[in-house]
Amino acid sequence: MMTPLRTLVLLGMLIPGIGLTTSRAWGQPSMTANVEYASVGGRSLRLDVHRAAGNEPCPAVVLVHGGGFTGGAKGGYTGQLARHLAGHGFVAFDIDYRLRGDLGPGATLEQAMVAAQEDLGRAVAHAVERAATYGVDPDRIAVGGGSAGAITALLATYGTKRMPHRPRAVVALWGGMYGQETAIRAGDPPMVLVHGTADRTVPFAQSEAIATAARRVGVEAVLVRIENGGHTLPLDQPFAGKTILESTRAFLDRALR
Repeated sequence: MMTPLRTLVLLGMLIPGIGLTTSRAWGQPSMTANVEYASVGGRSLRLDVHRAAGNEPCPAVVLVHGGGFTGGAKGGYTGQLARHLAGHGFVAFDIDYRLRGDLGPGATLEQAMVAAQEDLGRAVAHAVERAATYGVDPDRIAVGGGSAGAITALLATYGTKRMPHRPRAVVALWGGMYGQETAIRAGDPPMVLVHGTADRTVPFAQSEAIATAARRVGVEAVLVRIENGGHTLPLDQPFAGKTILESTRAFLDRALR
């Protein structure tokens, strides 16, 4: 029986339940850059669309970059993850969003965090509203990101102020909820939490707390524990024979297909 919490200790052993999946061969994906998904206060919010080859409606993932809510941009490791997923039958949206500096003088970090969650909600709504254009199945949309992007995806999905469209799954790379994990409730979507135990920016204990809170209410949480890993790990580097790209894709294949 599948337990709500799976802890994957990447120490050279193959962990059941998140192994690589064998899937059909997908054609070459395409990418459309800088599509406006919203305009807020005169600020144009844009995303890159990485589309799987073919015409059938595909599952989708909306990805949020990191940068401490003060910097960063789409096209980094979220772009790398988007390209990987598009090459395996997903449509991936790699988004920019308002940062602290975009909010005007005196804006606080808390205000920037809220703005990021609001913009993620706008990006998901854009994907839903234009699902036919992008070849997306609107009932199979996940969200995710790294660092500040993971915090945004987690809070917008499981926190006290949730975005209107409920995603089917969440991918959180080295993220946290900073106390709001107590808002996770029964029936919430499954999540995968990837985190290094030596992370000094967002402590590994953040993901442990989220996984524990999820298990308490019966929500599936896959915790990928990378021993001695720091913050912002390389997605294409093998850990015990599997990369973060591959482990993330395996989780999404289970959650969305």
